[in-house]
Amino acid sequence: MKNQDAAPSTYLKVKLMRIGLLASQTGISATRIRFYEARGLLPPPGRSLNGYREYDARAMEILRFIDQARRLGFSLTEVESHLSSPHDEGRKARLLAIVESKLRALEAQAAQIENQRTELTALVTELRTYSPAA
Repeated sequence: MKNQDAAPSTYLKVKLMRIGLLASQTGISATRIRFYEARGLLPPPGRSLNGYREYDARAMEILRFIDQARRLGFSLTEVESHLSSPHDEGRKARLLAIVESKLRALEAQAAQIENQRTELTALVTELRTYSPAA
């Protein structure tokens, strides 16, 4: 009699991929992936019998997180800090505080840029209408 509770062996297999496939799936170069691994942002992958790195779906999730964080202006130090933070009840709150702080800084920078734009526009207008006294 078959055990109905046992999962088929296909469910126990984890899909592994080599660095080239991971790079193409994430849009992050193999060199950059190795850099993140060396820096400790990405856990060391398993190795196949012939020595190739073998990454799982979690590595892809981490790389996508790193990529998004970098595009949003977070430093690698900030990314590393989050990735190494304890997986406890406060993790989400800590991340939210950091993201909100980054948003406030971006809004302040946008206001500064708008002020510069206003000043430059006024200067352009002044220069266009300026007539030297004879």
